Amino acid sequence: MARPLILVTMGTNDYPFTRLQQYIEQEPLYHDDRCEWFVQTGASDVGMHPAYGEVVKLIPRAEMENLVRRSALVISHCGIGSLNLMLQYKKKVIFVPRVSQYGEFSDDHQLQIANEIGNRRISVVYPEDDFPVLNYQELCEQEVLPAPVDITNYDLARVINFKLTG
Repeated sequence: MARPLILVTMGTNDYPFTRLQQYIEQEPLYHDDRCEWFVQTGASDVGMHPAYGEVVKLIPRAEMENLVRRSALVISHCGIGSLNLMLQYKKKVIFVPRVSQYGEFSDDHQLQIANEIGNRRISVVYPEDDFPVLNYQELCEQEVLPAPVDITNYDLARVINFKLTG
């Protein structure tokens, strides 16, 4: 049986994300070679590598999309680009919004985004929350879509187009 892939993406900005780094390093499955981890760190330095997987600073967009597509779970900062990509592949995702009080970003726009999302596939870990314990069996049972779904809001697109051209 193939190892379930857990993708962690901390974003591409210049702010470290030590809180997310600590969350994953404390996760028992991070130290379990039954899972494959791919950790994209951006400006963060990960002190401890996973039992099985790799850690990189940055990767091209096409590679990120491929990793999202085949992942059983994504753990991500709460950027709008990441949110859109996760929705396209109907991913189970744990968003950890970056917050200014910890020097993770210059403002709290990711908290604003986080307050608007959440469903059976998407959970949010707020600064005062504990990180959830991951379940290996649930990871093994996650469906992987072969291609993205269309998440375009055509009504909104028509309104924007009308406002810009009308």
